[in-house]
Amino acid sequence: MGNVKNRYRTAVAGIVLTFAMSSDAMSADDLKVTLNWLPGQASAGIIYADALGYYRDAGINLTIEPGKGSGTTSQLVAAGNTDVGLANGPSAISIAVKGAPVKIIAPIYQAAQWGMISLKDTPIRTPKDLEGKTVAIPPGGADIPLFEAMVTANNLDKSKINIVSADAATYISLLAEKKVDAVSEAPTEVIVPLAEQGVEAKILYYKDNGAPLVGLSLIAREDKLKENPDLYKMFVEATLKGYAAVAKDPSAAAEAIVKAYPDAESKKRLVEGLTKYEVSGYCMEGANGLGRPPEQLWKVTETVLSSNLGSLGDQGIKGYYTEDYLPSEVPSCP
Repeated sequence: MGNVKNRYRTAVAGIVLTFAMSSDAMSADDLKVTLNWLPGQASAGIIYADALGYYRDAGINLTIEPGKGSGTTSQLVAAGNTDVGLANGPSAISIAVKGAPVKIIAPIYQAAQWGMISLKDTPIRTPKDLEGKTVAIPPGGADIPLFEAMVTANNLDKSKINIVSADAATYISLLAEKKVDAVSEAPTEVIVPLAEQGVEAKILYYKDNGAPLVGLSLIAREDKLKENPDLYKMFVEATLKGYAAVAKDPSAAAEAIVKAYPDAESKKRLVEGLTKYEVSGYCMEGANGLGRPPEQLWKVTETVLSSNLGSLGDQGIKGYYTEDYLPSEVPSCP
């Protein structure tokens, strides 16, 4: 009789445990985030936060989807085909100006990491040095407004700069073969791969030369934000924790990326890129922590985008971002 009772208790306990686990699974909120591009350095904080269980702990069942550029990701968010996007801020704002119900909810890179990259021995140290040089810029690239802003801020004679349109995939060969003097890109896409070939290069950042525009950011549809504000707050908090964790241990973050995505860049390249270039972009001078840049960033972004896109509307730049979904205490800057 005792054995029967024990078996009965064990069975009941198993049912209760299964029910509890099922309830927990059912209570998790599904959420899909679309990256700006393939999983890698820019999305390291999201991938690492997922590996560390930050989203699971927040009750979020996260799906991470590769992207095909910030413009495409912004359109997917606007169409409601994904819940959150990791996209270049100006790309998101450019479609929001046209009526897309999209808002920036947390800048990840407080100032875009792009700049003019040239070989170490090429005499380009200041914006003025670009005059008389041949530079490559991707057609329709999100960095075009940054280049234009730098030209304006430094009173450059644009007619003296030979600008060629070229696919970013060709930049390494263009520089290595000295077919151009400089290319417009992020350092991890050009400087790090060139270094692996024994070729040294340098960067003239736009953000340090008159064009500190908001960079990669988390974006979402306004109606989805209003429908489930707590979900988005938890997602943002977990994501910022993830980027803070990347800053503390880039090697562990790189390991998590390679483990989750075997086709991603090598761990060595990821660590070098994160350590030398990416983490420093999470905050800019005067920031109040991750996700909370200084007011000056928004003012410059507004000035530059207004000159390129026209009027930003009655609210100006404030109509295209919100801090309502940031945690009360954001992680401190690295």
